[in-house]
Amino acid sequence: MRNKALCKWGVACCVMLAPFAGVRAQGQTTQVHGIVSDQSGETLPGATVILKGSSKNGTVTDLNGNFTLNAKVGDVLVVTFVGYDSREVKVTSGDKSLRVILSDNAKSLDQVVVVGYGVQKKSVMSSAVSKLTGEQLDLGNPTSMSNALKGKVTGVMITSNSGQPGAGSKIRIRGVGTVNNSEPLYIVDGLPSENGIDNLNPSDIESVEVLKDAASAAIYGARGANGVVLVTTKKGSKGKVQVNYEFTFGIQNPDKKLDLLKSDDYQMLINEMATNSGKAPYFSTKSNVDTDWQEVVRNKNAPIVNHKFNVSGGTDKSNFYVSAGYLSQQGIFGKGYSDYSRLNFRLNYNTTLLDTNTRVWLNKVRLGAIVSFSRATTKGTSIGNSEVGGLMASIDMLPPTESVYQTDEDKLKQYASTYPNHVLAPDGRAYNIIEMREIVNPLADLQVNHNQRTIPINHTYNFNLEVELLKGLKYRGTFGLDYYNTTTRGVVPVYELNATSKNSTSKVQNDKSDAEFWQQENVLSYNNSFGKHNLCVLLGMSLSSRHSEYLGGADFDLLSTDINKAYIGTATAPEEQSQIWGGASDHKLASLFARVNYNYDERYLLEAVVRRDGSSNFSTEHQYATFPSVSFGWMFTREKFLGKLPKWFDYGKVRLSWGQNGNENIGAFQYTTMMSQGKNAVFGGKVYTGMLPAGYSNKDLKWETSEQTDLGLDLRFLSGALTFSADYYVKKTKNMLLSMPIPLYTSYSTMTVNAGSVKNSGVEMELSYRKRISDLSLAFTANASYLKNEVTDQGNDRMGIDGITGGMGGQVTYSENGHPYGFFYGYKTEGVFQNEQDIANHAKQDGAKPGDLKFKDLDGDKVITANDRCQIGNPIPDWTYGFNVNSEWRGIDFTAFFQGTIGNDIYKLYRRSNVALGNFESFWLGRWHGEGTSNTVPRIVEGDNNNYQISDFFVKDGSYLRLKVAQLGYTLPRSLTSKWGIQRLRLFIQGENLFTITGYDGYDPEVGTRNGLDSGTYPQSRTFTFGASITL
Repeated sequence: MRNKALCKWGVACCVMLAPFAGVRAQGQTTQVHGIVSDQSGETLPGATVILKGSSKNGTVTDLNGNFTLNAKVGDVLVVTFVGYDSREVKVTSGDKSLRVILSDNAKSLDQVVVVGYGVQKKSVMSSAVSKLTGEQLDLGNPTSMSNALKGKVTGVMITSNSGQPGAGSKIRIRGVGTVNNSEPLYIVDGLPSENGIDNLNPSDIESVEVLKDAASAAIYGARGANGVVLVTTKKGSKGKVQVNYEFTFGIQNPDKKLDLLKSDDYQMLINEMATNSGKAPYFSTKSNVDTDWQEVVRNKNAPIVNHKFNVSGGTDKSNFYVSAGYLSQQGIFGKGYSDYSRLNFRLNYNTTLLDTNTRVWLNKVRLGAIVSFSRATTKGTSIGNSEVGGLMASIDMLPPTESVYQTDEDKLKQYASTYPNHVLAPDGRAYNIIEMREIVNPLADLQVNHNQRTIPINHTYNFNLEVELLKGLKYRGTFGLDYYNTTTRGVVPVYELNATSKNSTSKVQNDKSDAEFWQQENVLSYNNSFGKHNLCVLLGMSLSSRHSEYLGGADFDLLSTDINKAYIGTATAPEEQSQIWGGASDHKLASLFARVNYNYDERYLLEAVVRRDGSSNFSTEHQYATFPSVSFGWMFTREKFLGKLPKWFDYGKVRLSWGQNGNENIGAFQYTTMMSQGKNAVFGGKVYTGMLPAGYSNKDLKWETSEQTDLGLDLRFLSGALTFSADYYVKKTKNMLLSMPIPLYTSYSTMTVNAGSVKNSGVEMELSYRKRISDLSLAFTANASYLKNEVTDQGNDRMGIDGITGGMGGQVTYSENGHPYGFFYGYKTEGVFQNEQDIANHAKQDGAKPGDLKFKDLDGDKVITANDRCQIGNPIPDWTYGFNVNSEWRGIDFTAFFQGTIGNDIYKLYRRSNVALGNFESFWLGRWHGEGTSNTVPRIVEGDNNNYQISDFFVKDGSYLRLKVAQLGYTLPRSLTSKWGIQRLRLFIQGENLFTITGYDGYDPEVGTRNGLDSGTYPQSRTFTFGASITL
């Protein structure tokens, strides 16, 4: 209902100054007064009231829903309002004060959908496009656009890379379409966004359309293979200037705490491990220290503050929308070292330069301009998903028997001599030094290795000119500029965290990257109807260019290691020690495109698209490619031969589409050979600088091509209250660019060729239902997507993608023919060896002892070898889904949004076997420690090289259902707020990530990095928020 209320005020602004307001009817009249409201009694400002049969005698309701109109007895008034069914009211002799109640029309608010280079009525679309309104996106006050989209669009899988503030997300439309860059194309107000959409303020968004099939995305040709996300920002509307301000304040805490061992259990297991390894106990004397490292690093009740402000309005000829936003968010771990802030500004302005009816040609000219600015600041470095070291690995593996600070005087004296550069806390206390190689005291590590500031700044300028040349014939020209600049500065002091993790020279590093992108487009469109024949033709051209460059430098021996004072100019090291690096790249794209839409009586639908692109990423032999598509639709409910349909069955349409899209997002100069530096030689005491070709060139490289077929069904029931859509698709990507192995005698190991293909197939479903019962309004929306991904051809070799590092080695995720991309590959287990006889009866497994994992002999040769490995998991979900429940009753509104996945696996490794004293999760208490004690968890051995081999022991089910957002709000009565000069005042409380139902025992089942390999992902936060929204 919240979006309905916003719609009321938006429409009020659009029509408040309607030209027919107050025009008197002819003849003997009486003055009729009235009020227009919805079924809940909420008045409707901006509703149109007009005398039937007259285009001049009419008015609009004021801010309180009131109207006054001159009419004769017997006249019929037609009352209309966007989103409601129109109503006719007859004026009688006693009607001096009317009360008109309008009913919801669930069909009307969603009729127009933005597509490439235009809009279309949803009822006559023949391709697969999903739409989200701004109100749906802003649900839950998301901090980024990727979070706003998560779980709300069928066929779109969004996985957070991390819960760290400012971290991005991985977005995939209909699966992983290529082993290269699978990111979709983002278009913001017609201009491609080279830097994604997370720099946008979600509250500035009017709508987001996701073009999923080839037919809808073909108009973008070379860039549409991975789908297209169209973002339309808000604009002003005709009417009184409207001011909106929203403030929210929230507190954040970890959604989940890892179940790690406390001190007593830890000491018991460590001593048992020592015994199993033939060593003396590590804890011959019990330690009374019991440190909870998760609590040590936790930033309790981390604040998040959001301000959103906008002003909009307009006249008959022009309108404007101005907004500003500021977000400040602290991280739930590492206070002061994982913070994020973002400032946004936007101006959308449109004006009519010419509007005349005195001629049939060149009678309307409109000009539009959009200016946007964003500036973000990230404090600290990325807290990654890694078993090697870093914040998450340290809090997972550090012993609870180690204290945070060192207070023992003897050890402090030892620090002074052995570790003269040990780290002191801001209050002067010495951090405890823990000798576990790269696993270090996390507070000390934050203080010395996370002194970094990253500031991305984005300026966008977008101009458009629209000219109505003849009736139905329009020209639209656009020119856009996008400037992106990122600066990063980091400082590392001299420190000693332990004997191996130390730094002997202070260092400052500055990196700067700049990118400039421009695009010019010219489009002609023609729309006309001939009886029941409806035709739309679009022709266009596009030119774009991108130039980027980066420059970085580092210097040493700083005068100050304060992040606010340390610059390269403050370094004192000899000049020859300073470092500098840099580079640049260019990309150009030229395109011609055409689209024809035809429908007969809105019953038979046809759309054909063709686009020809030329890209600088390819050699002249393959620089151009053509991408066609065609789609058909049949609105079968308009067929007379079906007879009279049941009253509850409103609408039915079948869609079929086929098309091809390209992917040229492969980087520059892949087709040629770059020179590799550093091939120097010394002769006669002199150094000669040399260079060699970096590899073989391949001028025959060509576009990756995605071919997709889609079959869809759209249904509406119960006067539009119930809607259902379903799609089945098959998407094949061919000519993937792969680095294929070549003989080593060539001096190179691989060569880039077009040699791969991937297939994605799936089913998508969307359902929505709306119902009003007296004063109660209910709404339910749901979506679900099934996906099957398969690499169908990448040559004969299995290729590793991600693996375990930190001295353990071993690939985990692979790509191979006949398997999903990024599948887990290793041994299947079948229990634990209980005794020597059990080992003797099993296939030979080198080094096996009672208590070790038992691997399956898949090839039947009675010996466990690498040939017994197989697919043991798939990180890609079978199903992704989301559903939303909304209700409103007399100003009280409630929303709950759930999202989740089914069928995805996670490879979880939180403890390395080569970190002897690392802590354990509690499930290790159920380990094998004697015959019959366990058949699932192996024994604990120091430096275990058998049980830590890649196997399904570490594979966990990552399926989950999460209550993403729950919000309760109350809108104060307008009769009260109007006395204060406030049109609308809404107060609300909200919870985010309130609970997660999952069998996964790690931090977070959303693992967006390393293809599902989880070694400690920064978790999502549980957030409680209070907010107020005011409209003046």
